[in-house]
Amino acid sequence: MTIPDRRPRDPAVLGKRKQRWRFLPLLLAVGICFETPGPAGSPAPSALLRGPDAGAGPILKPVVATSLKAILKKNEGKVVVINLWATWCVPCREEFPDLIKLYGKYRAKGLELILISVDNAEQRRQVKAFLKENGATFPTYINAEETYEALIDFLAPDWIGGFPTTFVIDRKGRLTVSLVGGQNYQVFQKAVAPLL
Repeated sequence: MTIPDRRPRDPAVLGKRKQRWRFLPLLLAVGICFETPGPAGSPAPSALLRGPDAGAGPILKPVVATSLKAILKKNEGKVVVINLWATWCVPCREEFPDLIKLYGKYRAKGLELILISVDNAEQRRQVKAFLKENGATFPTYINAEETYEALIDFLAPDWIGGFPTTFVIDRKGRLTVSLVGGQNYQVFQKAVAPLL
C-alpha cells in the first residue's frame, strides 16, 4: 500500500489541526462523537456493553502505526475500509451494524474491513462484548499508541477530529474517502461499491 509514513507537518496543516475545535458545533450537529471515556475501568454507558466475559468472542489485537502499515501491506489489491470507533461514542455504536452488513455483502468481492477501537486498554472487556453483540467474529484491533491521534496521523495528518472516522483505501493503496461522523449503509456502499 502507498499510505505514507507520518509526514512532517507544514504550517498550513498545523494551523488546521490547531483550529479543529472551531468546527465543534457543526460536527456535533451532524452526529460526530467528541465524548471522552470515563476513568479507566469505569462502566460503559450502553446496555449493549453488558454481556459475555472478555475471554469469549472475537479476537482483539493491539495495533500501532507500524503494525497497521503491515496490515495494509498484507491487504494490497483489496479495497480496505478502516473504521475508528469507541464503545463510549454513540454515533460509533449506531453505525457499527451497517459496517458489518457492508463487509458481509462485499467481502467476497475484495473488501477488507479493519475495525480499530480507540478505547483505553482497560476497556478490552467492553470492546469484546460489543464486538460479539454486533457479530464481528473476525479479528479486530484496539489502539496501542500512546494517543489515538498518533494512529490517525499515520492515515490522515489533516484529520479534523471526531469519531467515528472511516477511511476508504482503493486497490492501489490510495486513501480515496474520509468520512467523519456517524454514517449509514447507503453512504458506506456509495463510497465502496465503485472501487470493487
